[in-house]
Amino acid sequence: MFFGVWVPSSPTSQDFENYISRMHLVQRQVDEIIESLKLAVQLNRTLHNVSVAKVPGQIDVKLFQDPRESPSYKHFNYKLAISSIPDDVRDDIRSRGIKAVESYINAFRKLKNYIINEYMPNTRKSYGVMEWDPTDNYYRACLRWHLSLNITPEEVHDIGLKEVERISGNMSEIVKKLGFSGSVKGFFKSLLNDSRFYSNDSEHILQLVKKIVFERIEPKLSSYFKDIPKVPLSVQKSGVDDLTASYKSASKDEPGILFINLFRPLEVSTFALMPICLHEAIPGHHLQHIYTMNASLPEFRKKSILLFYNIPNWFPFYSAFQEGWGLYSEYLGEEMGLYENDYEMMGRYSFEILRAARMVVDTGIHYYGWSRDKAIEYMTNYTNLGPGTITNEIDRYITWPGQAPAYKIGEIKIKELRKKAEERLGPAFDIREFHYVVLENAKIPLSVLETLVNRWIKKKCLKKHHTRRINLF
Repeated sequence: MFFGVWVPSSPTSQDFENYISRMHLVQRQVDEIIESLKLAVQLNRTLHNVSVAKVPGQIDVKLFQDPRESPSYKHFNYKLAISSIPDDVRDDIRSRGIKAVESYINAFRKLKNYIINEYMPNTRKSYGVMEWDPTDNYYRACLRWHLSLNITPEEVHDIGLKEVERISGNMSEIVKKLGFSGSVKGFFKSLLNDSRFYSNDSEHILQLVKKIVFERIEPKLSSYFKDIPKVPLSVQKSGVDDLTASYKSASKDEPGILFINLFRPLEVSTFALMPICLHEAIPGHHLQHIYTMNASLPEFRKKSILLFYNIPNWFPFYSAFQEGWGLYSEYLGEEMGLYENDYEMMGRYSFEILRAARMVVDTGIHYYGWSRDKAIEYMTNYTNLGPGTITNEIDRYITWPGQAPAYKIGEIKIKELRKKAEERLGPAFDIREFHYVVLENAKIPLSVLETLVNRWIKKKCLKKHHTRRINLF
């Protein structure tokens, strides 16, 4: 969806004309969206109610009785006032700006009314997408879109079950090592009132995150990566109360940003900050993105558009490569010696088991016909998430079939290719070169990644063989 408009910091009259035009065009876009939603109703291809229940409330923040109160009108105040546009032209622009913003608001009001009155009463009844396609071909296509591998739902489910069992075992061993006699869930619960791991001071937590990124992780990167592009990274509090943490891609003019959600600081366990930083920042998505920025690739390869609602009829995002690298980065933190104690290792495992449980739940909902309650119960049994967070997670899986398994499948594939390279190359294996091969081509299918790594191994083997022959003579 477009729904976004922008005016430069030093606008001309033409900039405002473009802005006004685009605001009016939102009405046409909404009409097209409604037509698509109507077709979905006709074809019985609607989302479940849990996927759209919050949408009317999200639209409400855009609705104003007086268009001049809308944030979309702000450009006609300050930016227009500081521009060099003549006064009489300003008055005309401001007058037409009010009508443009009013049109924009009315478009969203129309969309909200349609969703409430027509779409929501026709949302699908089953949580899984088998109601759309009882042959399961649709869900299989979603898995292929996200995972870029020919892997069956049964295989994904089984891998998830085995990973949950393995990680649970690792966590139980640490709990026993720390002298706690209860369960893993009981262990995490026992830490809730421990001031070493929880603080109500959001600024304190923000400083801890900065220390982890810039003092603990960054100095070790050069031992594991080569030719790291010099693109800055910033750590900031999130302005939106949604994900625990997220990464905003860097540009030529702006740094990459690691956002930390500190709206409820007491829900942020400091022993779990390391895997968050490794995944979202360095060497995770920030490093992944800045290598892409500097790659000799077409722009469409560098700037893929994330539209999970259009799959599988959209250019692939290669989720398994994107998120697999993030999860591999959490694992790499072990080799880099970044988890300083057993508590931080428990933080790492608490995130890893979430990604494994996701595989079980996603296939459970969309292939095995699990209810929402059964999915919630499974996540409750195996993860350290609170009830509200678990419900949000499950509703996400219901909405995005096939996306949740991408993390683990991608991580497993990267580790599998690395192991193959280590075994074939022996002492000639260079971790910095391997990581460069993985990252230098931006987001790609895992099958293509395998081809590139195999080609690199072959090239290194030929070079090693050639060098040995020269030494013989």
